[in-house]
Amino acid sequence: MEQIKRQRKINTDDSDDMKIKQFHSAHQSISYFEDLSNEIICEIFEYFDFDYIYEIFSNLNQRFVNLIINSNLPIKINISSISKPNFERYYTNIIIPYRHRIKSLRITNIFAVNIILSPQDNISKLTRLETLILTNISSSYLRNLQYLINLPKLSSLTIIYKGYTKFDRAKIYHQIFQLPVLKYFNVLLGVDSTPILSSMSFATNKYSSIEHLVIKNNIELDTLYVILSYVPQIRRLSISFYAWIDISFGFNYSR
Repeated sequence: MEQIKRQRKINTDDSDDMKIKQFHSAHQSISYFEDLSNEIICEIFEYFDFDYIYEIFSNLNQRFVNLIINSNLPIKINISSISKPNFERYYTNIIIPYRHRIKSLRITNIFAVNIILSPQDNISKLTRLETLILTNISSSYLRNLQYLINLPKLSSLTIIYKGYTKFDRAKIYHQIFQLPVLKYFNVLLGVDSTPILSSMSFATNKYSSIEHLVIKNNIELDTLYVILSYVPQIRRLSISFYAWIDISFGFNYSR
């Protein structure tokens, strides 16, 4: 009888040992975010806006402080629904210290454009900026676009606003076509199809590097001919075309 009890105890102990080993084995197979290499974490961070990453990880531990603050990691900035006082703090604490690392910048606030893009010295510090998106920016800030020529890596630009006149549109096109490395231009400038020929002539000796052009506003065919004369390297064209017979249709071209 005693032998049977001892055998049962041994079997129970063996079973407990097996469960403990299985438990430890299962936990050892679990991967934690902190177990990832710095390279992988940096790649993950590139999918998120910098303010989101900064808020969550900057106070976690020294490793993430080094990755976020003391590194050369490219960052994305999205300035959309934010009050002016909050933006001023954001500008002081986030944009100014890390502007040399900004790779992508999206702005939908007029006051943000005036602060970030107005002083020429500010523009010159955005040395890594590749993508710029400006939405709902009024024509009074068109003069700021002239500073974009100082951005050595700006390859993608989006400008969306429905209130521009034909003179505003001509000025914007002239300034954009001077950007040295621009490859992608997405534009919505006004809702009418008033020709801009009177203020914009065909290209003769200065051309743009744009390869992908997206025109979302209505546009006359004659105006389109003028615009295309500036982009001889174009590979893809997408437009909303408004014909004189009051028919709208889409057009896409790739080569």
